[in-house]
Amino acid sequence: MKRAWFVTVVAMLAGVCLAQSPRQVEVVTEASRTNQTGTVTGPLFTPNETGMFRVNFYVQCTKGDPVNGQGLGPMLYWKDDNGREQLFLGSVSDKLAGLPTSYVFIIKASEGQPITWAVNTYPPDDSEYEVYLALERIGPKVQ
Repeated sequence: MKRAWFVTVVAMLAGVCLAQSPRQVEVVTEASRTNQTGTVTGPLFTPNETGMFRVNFYVQCTKGDPVNGQGLGPMLYWKDDNGREQLFLGSVSDKLAGLPTSYVFIIKASEGQPITWAVNTYPPDDSEYEVYLALERIGPKVQ
C-alpha cells in the first residue's frame, strides 16, 4: 500500500514538473508566397510593445532565368532605438532552380512600428521563386 502511494505521489510530481516547462517562444506571424516573379514586398507584423524578435527568412529559386537572372535580394525593414533599419541579406542566385537559402537573425523592434520585408529583383529577370518568413517573439518588452 505504501509503495502504491509513493508511486502515485512521484507520478503526480513529475506531471507538475513537466507542466511547468520554461517559457516557450511565441510565433507571432508567418508569411508565405509561391510562384513569385519580380519584386515582392509586404507587411510582416506591427508589435504592440517594444521587444526582441527572431526572424526566419527562407528564399528559394524554383524556376531560374539562365539569361537574365541577376539574383534575388531579400530585405527586412524595422524601426528600433536608432530609427529606421534595413537589412540586406545577400544575393540569392536565380540563374537556375536550386537549394533554398535561409537566414535567422534577431532584431529589437519598436512598439507601433511595422516590420516589413521584400525580395528585390531587377528587370528583365523573370525567375520564379518562393519565400517564407516566420517571426517569433523571444524577449519581453525592452526598455
